[in-house]
Amino acid sequence: MFLTDRKKPKELMYYEVLARRSELKTAEQRSLQYLTSGFEGERQFDAVFDAVGHDNLYIFRDIWLELDGAAVQLDSLVVADDTLIVNEIKNYSGSYGYDNSEWKVRGQQISEDPISQVRRTAGKLVKISYAAGIKFTVQKSVVFVNPYFIFESSDGKDADMLIMPNRLKQYLRSLGNYHCGRSAKMLAEEIQRRIVDNPWPLPETDPKRLRQGLNCWKCGGYDLEIGRFATTCWICRYAEPIERHIVRTALEFSILFPDRAITKQAVCGLTGGAIGLQTIQKTLRKFLRMVWGGNRTHYIFDVMDLDRTLNNAGYASYYEHDPAFMFQNHPRIHKVKQNFL
Repeated sequence: MFLTDRKKPKELMYYEVLARRSELKTAEQRSLQYLTSGFEGERQFDAVFDAVGHDNLYIFRDIWLELDGAAVQLDSLVVADDTLIVNEIKNYSGSYGYDNSEWKVRGQQISEDPISQVRRTAGKLVKISYAAGIKFTVQKSVVFVNPYFIFESSDGKDADMLIMPNRLKQYLRSLGNYHCGRSAKMLAEEIQRRIVDNPWPLPETDPKRLRQGLNCWKCGGYDLEIGRFATTCWICRYAEPIERHIVRTALEFSILFPDRAITKQAVCGLTGGAIGLQTIQKTLRKFLRMVWGGNRTHYIFDVMDLDRTLNNAGYASYYEHDPAFMFQNHPRIHKVKQNFL
C-alpha cells in the first residue's frame, strides 16, 4: 500500500508558474523540462505498481529522510520484513551507454550517475539499523520507465541493479513475494518518524520580471473577458469561475513568494487589479485558512494543490464547466458524467 502521496515537486510548480508569468531563461527552461520529465516518469512507475498490485507492502513515495545529519530524497522506498528496497526512477529517453562506471549519451560522458546515486542513498539507509537497533538489509535498483530508452554496455557490471522498461512489470510483481508482518510495520514506523520537508530553497523571484493580470488556465493567454462570475479567454474560449481564478492566483503567489504572507492586497496586485479586494477577500476566507491580525490578516494553504484546496472547501460553483473541477459534491456532476461517458 502507498503510505505517502506523490506530490508535484515544489521546484516543478515554481517553474510552471514562472513560465506562466515571465519568459524563462535557458537554464530555467532546462530545469522545467528535466523536472517535468522526472515527475512524469515517477507517475508512470506508480501506475504500473498500481496495476500489478501492492497491498502486501508498505511503500513510501517521493520522501525526504533525515539521515546522519543530512536530508536524503527517495523516489520510491518499499518496506518488507527485514528489508528496505530503494528504487531510483529515471525517465531517460534515447541512447545511453555505461562502461567503466561512466554514463554516456551519444558517446559523450554525462555528470549524472544514477547507480552511484542509489548506492549513496542505500548506504545512508543502513545507518538507520545502527541508530534504531533494527536489523534489515537494503536492496537497490535503478528503474528506467521510458519505452524509448536504449541502453548499451560492453560488460555486465552492475547489470543486476538496472531494471529496464520491458522488465518493469515483472520486477514489480516479484516484490509481491516479500512478506509484510510486524517487523515491516516497525520499520515503516521508523521511516515515518524520519520524514522531513524538502530542505532546498526555491530561487528568489524578481517581481519586476512577472507579468501581472489574469491568465487562462488552458492556454496561458492574458487576453480575457472578465465577467461578474467567470472569465473567458478570447483566444481559446476557455471559461473559468472567478473564485477558482482567485484561488489559483493566490497559489501562484504562494509558490513564487513562499516567504511572503498571502494577503488580499498581494493577490490583487498579482491580478493587476482586475478583481476587487472585497471579492478576493471573500474567496480567500472561503477556501484558505485565515490567520487573524487586523490589517495584517493573511491566509494559508493547508495543501499546496489547487484541486485538493478547492475540493476540501466544498467547491461547487454553478459557473464551473470544466469536468476536471466538478468534484463529487458539485450540483451538476451527474449530468456531466452522463455527457462524458
